[in-house]
Order: sequence, then structure tokens, then C-alpha cells
Amino acid sequence: MLGLGSSLATSGGVQGLIPSEISNLDLWLKVNTGIVANSGNTSADGNMIDGEDITSWADQSGNGRHALGDGDDAKKPHWETDAADFGGLKWPDDTADTHMDLTTGKEIKVLANTDFTIMMRVKIAAFDNANALVGTSGQDIVKWTTDKRVAILIGGAGVTEFEEDSDTLATDTYYIHTLTRTDGGTGNLTFHVHGGSYPDKSWELKATGTLGDDPDEFDIENIGCGVDGILPLEGVIKDVLIWNGTALNESQRNDMYSYINGQGY
Repeated sequence: MLGLGSSLATSGGVQGLIPSEISNLDLWLKVNTGIVANSGNTSADGNMIDGEDITSWADQSGNGRHALGDGDDAKKPHWETDAADFGGLKWPDDTADTHMDLTTGKEIKVLANTDFTIMMRVKIAAFDNANALVGTSGQDIVKWTTDKRVAILIGGAGVTEFEEDSDTLATDTYYIHTLTRTDGGTGNLTFHVHGGSYPDKSWELKATGTLGDDPDEFDIENIGCGVDGILPLEGVIKDVLIWNGTALNESQRNDMYSYINGQGY
């Protein structure tokens, strides 16, 4: 593995740090990479058809944590060929929508008192219902409940909520969402948003009724909602990155923003 000071050209031509150069990369689902449709068409072959169901999304971390679609075609995310959403996976938010499961036996376990970072590039297309981004069986770990409030539930009881008084997410914009836990046993949680007018916005911790820290152990088993048809994402996911054991600092976050935005999709 290359050192943190190394410089490489990414696929989009941007010089700088790439995800695998930051230690403890556990999952890397990359835009327009390793995606296979029900028909057998692939992102690699460039023959994907608009709207077709997605069967799998290959993990680029080398850990084999591939995201797999439900056996029911109606519950799978779709491919988009329009320029704005090309290369991502779209959930149109109907009662059949669900999640993609990580390969059985390859689910992520974040131990108690352990730093981590979850980074996702997502466009949420509507906020009439809550939108779950990542979860485990029966539980949504990261869930936007309004266009200004995101709820985090890890481990046992107790929800951490980040809520802005006036800042909101737009429904036509891709944002990079970053949930980070630092300080081991203290379990300090932070949530940053990059995109639109926010270069690296630290979303405010809700003043009351929230934890702000949570050192509990938890599992990550799926991309999307934790239960079929309950609070599914209405929108598109383009990138998912999880570091299990590393809390990205400000400099590393900015390096990842440059990398993700420089991919060309």
C-alpha cells in the first residue's frame, strides 16, 4: 500500500490521494465500476440499458464485500443513463424498494470503542418520507428524516441527530455525506456534508434529545433501508466508502472530495 504522501492520477485525471491509500478501507463501491445488471450487461462493457435492474455492485477494496440485489427483480435498484445520474444506482421509492445486501459472511462489524468513517455520495430526490442510506437487518444506521435532519442509530438504544436551523439539502444535488466516530471509548460522532454551497459543512448536533457520542459495537449489512419497503431511499447512490478503524480528518475528507468529484461521473 502506498503511503499517505503518495500521489497518483485517478481515473478522472485528478492528482492526489485515493481511497485505498487511507488505512483500514473496508468497503469501496465505486461509481460506474463493477456493476452488473440482471440481463448480464455490465458497466465495464458499457452496454447497460436505462432502467434495467441491478444484480450486483463489486467491492473495490479487495475485501470481497460485494453488494448484491434482492432475488426479487422488483426490489432491485435501477441503472440510469441520463448524464446527471449516470454510473449510480437509483431507487425510485415505491413499496417494493429495498436494499442491497453485502456478501454473506463479509458484513462489516465495527467494534466498540473503534474509530470509523462512512462516506457516501448521494442525491436524495424527495423528503416526503425519511430516506435510509445504510443499515443492518431491521435497523437504519444513517437516515435523513427531513431535508435538515439526519438520524444516526448504532449499536443499542439511543439516537444521535444532527439538525440545522436553516441549512438544508436540495433535491437536485449530489452531496458527499461523511459520518465519523473519533476518540475510541468516548465515541464522538460528527457529520459533514460536501456539495452545493457546502465545501465541508459540519452539520450541527441537535441540541436536545440526542447523544452526540456513541462507542457501541454495530454491524453494517446493507446499502439502503434496513427493512423491505420501509423508509427506502428515493434517489441515487454513486459511491460508498467505509473505513473501519480510521476516522478521516479534515485534510483526508477534502482529498476524498477531490477524488470522488474527479471521477467524471
